[in-house]
Amino acid sequence: MPLTTFAELQTAVEDWLGRDDFTTAQVKDCITLFEACANRRLRVRQMETSSTLTPSSGSATLPTDYLMWRRVTWTGSTRVELEYVHPSVIQNYYPDTPAATPRMFTIEGSTLKVRPTDGTGLEFDYFQKIAVLSDSNTTNWLLTAYPDLYLNGSLVEARMFEVDEERAAVVKARRDEIFAEIEILDQKTRGPASIRPIGIAVV
Repeated sequence: MPLTTFAELQTAVEDWLGRDDFTTAQVKDCITLFEACANRRLRVRQMETSSTLTPSSGSATLPTDYLMWRRVTWTGSTRVELEYVHPSVIQNYYPDTPAATPRMFTIEGSTLKVRPTDGTGLEFDYFQKIAVLSDSNTTNWLLTAYPDLYLNGSLVEARMFEVDEERAAVVKARRDEIFAEIEILDQKTRGPASIRPIGIAVV
């Protein structure tokens, strides 16, 4: 059967478990737990996105789907790539929050801070969370691209719920193998398949 939607994934998990006493709510919980695991482990190009943050008094709220920053760029005249520093560095260098073109940023909790302060928009490039599956959001890029990961990851959580350590170990090994395959593929698809040397051929 196809494995492209939330409902189809639930059916597949139930079929692979081979149990009649596993409720739909429990299957949904297992899928949710796997998604939390995937958000902790995956950092691939399908999760990369950009957002414009407009700081006020040097602070801007991070996007709600934020996982990890990749780049912060001040978008004023002559764009500036900001350097990440520890929060204590900003406090030491700019205790009085002067206004000027920002040079550095840090992250505290759900807030991005820049110094010096400026209200010009920031281009914020980051890894975003995988959109969770639900009855109203029936698919996402991960299920479309890697249904085998979704299935095995959900089965790991289900087998752990059953306290079936032997079967859990089998599907966990397959889940982790797929994670590794995806990470390798991500590296391969970020550049050319081969490197072509440039220069004059020597005969």
